[in-house]
Amino acid sequence: MKTMKTTIIAVALTVLASFAYGSGNVKLNMNQTEADRAFVEISNATLTQFEIKVEDVYGDLIFRKKTMEPATSYRKNYDFSALDDGIYTLSVKSEKETNMTKFQIERNEINILEERKVVEPHFAMDGNNWKMSYLNFPMEKTNIYIYDGSQLVYTKSIDPTFAIHEGLDLSKLIPGDYQVVFTTPQDIFEHDVTVN
Repeated sequence: MKTMKTTIIAVALTVLASFAYGSGNVKLNMNQTEADRAFVEISNATLTQFEIKVEDVYGDLIFRKKTMEPATSYRKNYDFSALDDGIYTLSVKSEKETNMTKFQIERNEINILEERKVVEPHFAMDGNNWKMSYLNFPMEKTNIYIYDGSQLVYTKSIDPTFAIHEGLDLSKLIPGDYQVVFTTPQDIFEHDVTVN
């Protein structure tokens, strides 16, 4: 596997780039309106359903709502007065995109601490060529791992860059089923592949 080389295919990257640049259209805004209350506004370039969640710092679910009908926007005032002082995350998922706002409630004040956008990567196989496209909104270091069962057969670290396009020629692998794992510091994405 040491002889595996990265294969970049211009046509494939053009297709993957058009997918990637069409993503990342969801916008999430959260602003305090009065004590313990915040106005949440979500917009998207296309009609879609939104799943809205609030979790505490331990990942425990406080609130979950899924919009009933596809829409391009959603606006609502939320009352957080029942929550204890602490750190929470408001997340909005729309298809393959998740927007997160980490906020702190302290003495009736709501302070935004961090905002994060994640668009799931696009994976594809063309024969024995594996391809991936990912918009790295957080500008984080990422990694690719290939596993044969529980055995690691390949690893690659990718320095922070916004548009990540990777292609791997898997033809040197023994025919069979493998798992490609793409990781960021906070997310893990898996793709099962078969090499013929």
